[in-house]
Amino acid sequence: MEFLDSEIMKHFMHSAPVNIFFKDTECKYCFVSEICDMVSAGENGSIVGKTDLEVQKFSEIGKMYYEDDKKILATGEGSQYINEFPMEDGESLYFEIKKNAVRNENGNIIGIVGIVDNVTERVRLEKKAEELSMIDGLTGVYNRNYLKYRVEEKKKKLIFPFTVIISDCNYLKKVNDQYGHEYGDILLKIVAGTLKEEIPEGSPVIRMGGDEFMILGNGITEEKASELMTNIQESLKQKSKEKIPLSLAMGSYTVQDKDFCFDEICHKADMRMYEDKKRTKADEGVEIIE
Repeated sequence: MEFLDSEIMKHFMHSAPVNIFFKDTECKYCFVSEICDMVSAGENGSIVGKTDLEVQKFSEIGKMYYEDDKKILATGEGSQYINEFPMEDGESLYFEIKKNAVRNENGNIIGIVGIVDNVTERVRLEKKAEELSMIDGLTGVYNRNYLKYRVEEKKKKLIFPFTVIISDCNYLKKVNDQYGHEYGDILLKIVAGTLKEEIPEGSPVIRMGGDEFMILGNGITEEKASELMTNIQESLKQKSKEKIPLSLAMGSYTVQDKDFCFDEICHKADMRMYEDKKRTKADEGVEIIE
């Protein structure tokens, strides 16, 4: 087959179903099949001759791309990742980047070849599916999957003081036994709804299973947590009915900075919740069935 000259090769690459780019050993673009809206183009609408440090609108991403290029040139190992680009309308676009080192006939690295694929629709669908997997079907609050998928991510964005509140329904088993599980389900729905009403926005409510709920209090002080728990108990008391007695045993623990163990503060909040349950038993002089 006749070798294609450089101009014909450019036509082929510009018509490729993915965006292709080449970079030299200085991490500078020497060919791009399409200039993505995510970069600030240089003179004449071209980023050729520039590094990502110079053309990326998002400086942190530009720095990451540049450092990754240097690593590929040094090691010969390719890379693959997906980046999020926030848009002015509040939405985000997602692009998958794959890069490999280019070697000449002597095995020397002479540059980088890469492709960029717009995977926004795929990522949004994946995020939607993940979000649905984190919602408790009965109460509409988050379930345990939230802790599995989101806690480490959220820890980076916490506002301190940070408070964990753990609560346990006092009468669920009694309601289930006396009136049936449909009344128990109503009890859980009312409790979950009350927690969402009383807790400030930005503090997720999680049903941990059964009748136990957890609240991740972002920016909530120990004093504010105490006030919230009092308000929740009062609201539940007003909503209580003969067949659906509403009461929670509650405990909280507050940390002031990011140097903490999540499991440890959950354990401490849990212990305080059980202390509250014991006090309620003693005050009422009756056994509270869990």
